Amino acid sequence: MRRLLKFALFGVCAVFLFAIPPALYYFFSYYDALRSEVMQRFAGQHWSIPSRIYSDSELIYPGLDLEAVGFFQRLERLNYHLAPTGKTLSRGEYTWDRKHRRLTIFLHRFSYPYNQFPGEPVAMKVSTGNVVEQMDDLSSGRQIYSFQLEPELLSGIFQGNWHQRRIVRLSQIPPAQIDAVLAAEDHRFYEHHGIDLARTIKAAYVDFTAGHVRQGGSTLTQQLMKNFFLDSERTYHRKLKEALMAYIAERLYSKDEILENYLNDIYLGQRGQEGIYGIWEASEFYFSREPGDLTIGEMATIAGMISSPNRLNPLRHPDWARVRRNEVLGLMLQDGYINKAAYDNAVTEPLRPRETFTENNDAPYFTDYVKHELADRYPPNVLTGEGLRVFTTLDVHAQKLAEKAVDENLDELEAKYPRLRRKEEQNRLESALVALEPATGKIRAMMGGRNYRQSQFNRVTQSKRQPGSVFKPVTYLAAMEETLNGGPGQYLPTSYIEDSPFTWEYGDMSWTPRNYKDRYFGRVTLEFALQESLNSATSRLANAVGLDRILAMAAKLGFGDLPAYPSIVLGGIEVTPMQIASAYAIFANEGLAVEPYAVTAVVDQNGHVIQGHELKAVQTLSPQLAYMLDFMLENVVNHGTGIGVRRRGFKAPAAGKTGTTNDSKDAWFAGFTPNLLTVVWTGFDQKEMLNLTGAEASLPAWTIFMKAAAASHPALDFAVPPGITVEKVDPLTGYKAGPYCPVVIEGAFPTALAPAEACPFHTGKSSPVSDRSAPPTPTVPSEPTD
Repeated sequence: MRRLLKFALFGVCAVFLFAIPPALYYFFSYYDALRSEVMQRFAGQHWSIPSRIYSDSELIYPGLDLEAVGFFQRLERLNYHLAPTGKTLSRGEYTWDRKHRRLTIFLHRFSYPYNQFPGEPVAMKVSTGNVVEQMDDLSSGRQIYSFQLEPELLSGIFQGNWHQRRIVRLSQIPPAQIDAVLAAEDHRFYEHHGIDLARTIKAAYVDFTAGHVRQGGSTLTQQLMKNFFLDSERTYHRKLKEALMAYIAERLYSKDEILENYLNDIYLGQRGQEGIYGIWEASEFYFSREPGDLTIGEMATIAGMISSPNRLNPLRHPDWARVRRNEVLGLMLQDGYINKAAYDNAVTEPLRPRETFTENNDAPYFTDYVKHELADRYPPNVLTGEGLRVFTTLDVHAQKLAEKAVDENLDELEAKYPRLRRKEEQNRLESALVALEPATGKIRAMMGGRNYRQSQFNRVTQSKRQPGSVFKPVTYLAAMEETLNGGPGQYLPTSYIEDSPFTWEYGDMSWTPRNYKDRYFGRVTLEFALQESLNSATSRLANAVGLDRILAMAAKLGFGDLPAYPSIVLGGIEVTPMQIASAYAIFANEGLAVEPYAVTAVVDQNGHVIQGHELKAVQTLSPQLAYMLDFMLENVVNHGTGIGVRRRGFKAPAAGKTGTTNDSKDAWFAGFTPNLLTVVWTGFDQKEMLNLTGAEASLPAWTIFMKAAAASHPALDFAVPPGITVEKVDPLTGYKAGPYCPVVIEGAFPTALAPAEACPFHTGKSSPVSDRSAPPTPTVPSEPTD
């Protein structure tokens, strides 16, 4: 008892001797200045809140292959917890009963532009092939036909350090969470006036006996003042200023206003470069749930972290976090916030923070592309300080597949061709991949290079390279458009053109294109010339159609005003992979041009959509013309230079074109299904020789990616538009093929020009016309020529 009295007496003396005189001096000397500083901070914007960039959400529906969309990997990245089968689920948990093929998930709540998702519990019946068969909303008992998994966080836009917080009202924080914080940090908060003398006396005694500032006696208000205005240095001068500012704040503002600011402000740990601030952010980070969905034990865990967020991090130091949690629960019981039954239940509750997920989701080339787009619309202080939420088109699963495809292909090329290896990281072989939905323009994946840390140069949007033969479809479109428009020439997929050495005279100059390895095939059909990427035949066709028509078609497809040189017909210009993707998307989308885009919506802190995306489509090519080209490009994949797609196991209907420049410095493959388009470029930034074709260098990456990415889409055929007839033809005679025709090809024709009469020369009887008088059928080369 005597020791206690001595302690109290000593504390009181210490306060009067060491604290009161300086406090009075400060109070009278700096009161007005400190008051003005406090009022200015409370009246203005309290925090700079970085903007967040999110991926697209994922639609789940009956018939969907869960493996193909990476469903379980998505759950892991979104911090869903796998719970034991039969357990009553909490929000953010799921069970997977493999025996009965039943998957049950309690979805997170999330706010999406134009829609609020309440986070219902859903049960799914799943086939042995992991295809969703049926879905039921367990809260209503009704069968449902779709739900969405929330978007994934990709990156933030911030200046200096990334301080991530979500600002919430005090009414949005559960009372039990507030009680836990008060018990842990300041149980007399509603009784003092900013300074708790009892705590201050105790802290002063500990500091005096230690010979330095060791223990804080700060109230919540003092802590808030320190965070708002001061540094973390433990000196008497700083503590005195903190106390006076706390006193001023309590005279000016209500307890609830101060507490609300505190709960939004406190630092509660680190997620990589991102600092976790505020109760709401900590709840979602450590337990993958909103504060209202936490247990008493989880609330106490977060409250206990305030004094030492990194040391008491439940992900890194669960034992220390558990001890501190139980201390806070004991204080809550002692202060009357919980009863004994709630205490006993909470201290025995297992500490189950979310699993630590270390994989990076940032898609750096894509997020840079988004940031540049946003920078054209918003000033820097808005992007870094006003907490915008930016929703994008990126499919994180597709992005992972793109990264894998590019890495695997480059590693395979360097292993197979040692001449492509480089010691210097900045000189290594590079590749770019972009994938988008032709019908919507959504950019689903973007790889601007093999290593973002080494080079932030985005080769999808910034690197201008010669496209080579991927540009050839422009010539064939211009030729067939003339036919469809009733022009003098008749150019159909089965029309013939000469493939032999050719010189194009223009002005006082001449140009002589050459075929790959100087192989020529004589008289060939247009579809064969494109299928085998024949330079001479393509150039002859362009010469016959006219360079002005080729240039006009290129402009329609988004390539701008090109110089009037014959070499452009073989890709003698410089374009980006994104430009190629935009043009090919028109082919894939029945002639409709839809501009590729990355940002779906931008939402402010109040949930208001301040930027949306309006889908606009322009009929650039007629559906008939687009389909005729698609038909020819299907032949490229099925029989021509793109046959490697089939040899590597991609079976769905697809169309595409290889591309190799004459100097062998650029290798391309651009291809698509009806619902997904992908372009791949491979080469050296220094424009060194590859000596590889597009089929050898870029087609493998395209196929690796598309086999996985397209697996979640139905394998649709290209729709034949009205006015087009697909017919089998005898190329030796030009008639509709009969059962006895020795050679048969298939072509897509305008219905009015489709052959209607069966071949009269091959009837099974002796033919009046010798086959030798007909045009020879070219021999398909045994290896891709481009």
